[in-house]
Amino acid sequence: MARPHPALIDIAAGRTARPVDAEQAFVESALEHRMAGLALWAANNGSLVVGAATRQRLAAIKLAATAHSAKVASAAATTVAVLRANGWDAALFKGIATERRWYPESGTRPAADADLLLDAAGAASVNEILATLAAGHTLTGRAQALIDHGFIQSVDFVIEDIWIDLHVDPIKIGIPLPGIEQLWERHDVLVFDSTRIRALDAEASLLQAAIHLQKDRFSRLHGFADVVRIAQEPDLDWAWIQGFAEDIGLSMHLNESLRVVSETLGIELPVAQGKRSRAWRVIWGERTRLAGSVGMTRRVRTHYWIPFSIRGRRWEALKWWLRLVFPPTVLIDYLHADSRGPYLWRILQYRLRLARERHRRNRDQRRHGEV
Repeated sequence: MARPHPALIDIAAGRTARPVDAEQAFVESALEHRMAGLALWAANNGSLVVGAATRQRLAAIKLAATAHSAKVASAAATTVAVLRANGWDAALFKGIATERRWYPESGTRPAADADLLLDAAGAASVNEILATLAAGHTLTGRAQALIDHGFIQSVDFVIEDIWIDLHVDPIKIGIPLPGIEQLWERHDVLVFDSTRIRALDAEASLLQAAIHLQKDRFSRLHGFADVVRIAQEPDLDWAWIQGFAEDIGLSMHLNESLRVVSETLGIELPVAQGKRSRAWRVIWGERTRLAGSVGMTRRVRTHYWIPFSIRGRRWEALKWWLRLVFPPTVLIDYLHADSRGPYLWRILQYRLRLARERHRRNRDQRRHGEV
């Protein structure tokens, strides 16, 4: 069951859920769309009616999510402490930072890893950070050049069995965005494991969440729930959000994303008029929308169109695309370490492998009736 159960749409929108008949399918759908914890909370506060067995299944899922979120928080706190001890800093966004402020309790918004935005000093010291936090990382000593030349915008490694993603740009569309460093100044302060950690504020978080939902092709319902809950923050500075999105060239993408959330959930969001695009609606059509894991594995390169849509940046976008097609050897070593042979042969190997994997995945999805 890829498309979300109708009751989950109601829960994501924050209203009383419609009746649930097939409860097993409901639980499977909640898992697919990462809404199980929020569904349990809705059942506990009376806005969702389900049986005891369904509550128990949802409770087990939420318990596991709560435990994992605690591990993510611990790993994030450890990472930030080490960064600060060496003269750097980082701000949380997505995941546990979103759950802490805009969800009712732990386990209602799952977090797989910790996403951290580096400060200016950290963004200029990625090699040193990797040497400090992830000795032996494939990109140690080479990551900074890849970042400076626009090949990558983040690096990841494992701390306390949790993946840590260090970003120099939380929007991460490929090409550099002018003024993106301003997001560092827009922050709240949260406490995790007795460590005070910066977190992107509501305005920056909403912009990031809306663009990230689009990059994921609107596949999972929990991304819609994120946008709605952040958008309900009191005294949200919509003028800043719209103005900054315009400055970095993403106004149309922000407003089309908000429009999709508004129309899908049946709620009102302040979508700027005139920020519509026929091409956008063709590229980000309904084929993958709310399709769950199917949507996450189909049309996976759709977000490559974002840089090409920014006025005055198409030449930069083309150069960035060529870097994707012909990445440097060090990046092939990192992403496709098992490929061997001359440069062009290694590129051909991993592209053929990706094509085979995509074919098998699509075949399996058809066999299971997911598409």
